[in-house]
Amino acid sequence: MRAGRLRHRLVLQSKSEARDAYGAVIITWSTEDTVWGSVEPLSGKEYLAQDNLQAETQVRIVIRYQASIDTTWRVVHESKYYDINAVLNENTRDRMITLMCKEGVAEDES
Repeated sequence: MRAGRLRHRLVLQSKSEARDAYGAVIITWSTEDTVWGSVEPLSGKEYLAQDNLQAETQVRIVIRYQASIDTTWRVVHESKYYDINAVLNENTRDRMITLMCKEGVAEDES
């Protein structure tokens, strides 16, 4: 892959959960790495849920290989949050990975 394709600055964040004094779950996000990558929108849709119009965008993010990334992480790009749905090791060669993502994470933007 030519380096010019990886032109977007991305922040990789991992999720951790803790409990407060009352037993409620507190979700926090920790920045694990900042990398260069490619963000490619694939599809989008709108639907009605709980009397509100919701929008969902599917994107493909390509970055250099990192073994530690899994589907509990998220990607931040230009104030947008992307849930990682799948981590695909391109050609199983440990050089590039494709992250199949969905724009969202509205409830956990801390």
